[in-house]
Amino acid sequence: MNVFSELIHSVYDCKSYGLFLRDRKRKTFLFGFLLVLLYFLVTILLPFTRFQVSTGGIMKIIDEVVPDFEISDSRLTVERQFEFDQDDIYIYVNTEQEEMDLGKVQEYLRRYDTVVIADAENLVVKSGVQMEQIQFSDLDPDLEISKTGMIDMFRPFVTIVIVVVLLAIFLFMEVSFFFGVLFVGLFGMIVASCMQAKLTFGELYKLGIYTRTTPLLIKAILSFLPVGLPFYTIISLGISLGYLSVGIRHINAPVKEDPVVFYSEGMGTEDRWSRPEEEADRWSRIEDSQDKNS
Repeated sequence: MNVFSELIHSVYDCKSYGLFLRDRKRKTFLFGFLLVLLYFLVTILLPFTRFQVSTGGIMKIIDEVVPDFEISDSRLTVERQFEFDQDDIYIYVNTEQEEMDLGKVQEYLRRYDTVVIADAENLVVKSGVQMEQIQFSDLDPDLEISKTGMIDMFRPFVTIVIVVVLLAIFLFMEVSFFFGVLFVGLFGMIVASCMQAKLTFGELYKLGIYTRTTPLLIKAILSFLPVGLPFYTIISLGISLGYLSVGIRHINAPVKEDPVVFYSEGMGTEDRWSRPEEEADRWSRIEDSQDKNS
């Protein structure tokens, strides 16, 4: 059974858990890796791709939100007044006024953690407890900066940052998955003990990887719904332990040892074929009776 078939069987066929137990560690690891990869593609990469296509990308959003500006001849020129006020962030740019109202600037600096205020000649930036004021006259007179130039300069870096962030999210998901299976294995030891199953922690950990398929599938579906399911971490652990208990029950199912008998209609009881060991016992009993009679 290949890894993709195991992904399907791990959801609906608990009898297959006995076969999963025979898998090599490398194949089990590949199963967990692909499971998380599919979950990442569905819940992270697919929505992000849809966002990029529908909006035209992050850089296009920046191009639409940020007004045209230019710094030349030691002055800032902005196409229109710009103001942004949300949470602890305040941004205000107005190059029509020649000088800032220091009273209002101090008020904004006290109220917000992140502040950017600019006029034609000055720029005030606050981030946390650090604040810096820049006068454009102190910059190089030959320096020229425009919105188009800034976007073209930062576009490659934005692409690199997006790739790095997505990769970091994927690696975090992988580590979190295999770490979370530890809890399935630990609680699985209690389940195995109650069911009198002689399974090691390593075997329970291996089975725990396969039991995470359905919880991740449900979590992926919930990510597209407007409402979430509270305490889903505990619920998902319960689902995994449920799969584990059913799988252990099939693994420990006793093999029936009923005798194999072949006969046809009309044959007597003595004419029926019995198991070889039964025939041997019958002949040994006959020989014992003959020895006693002699």
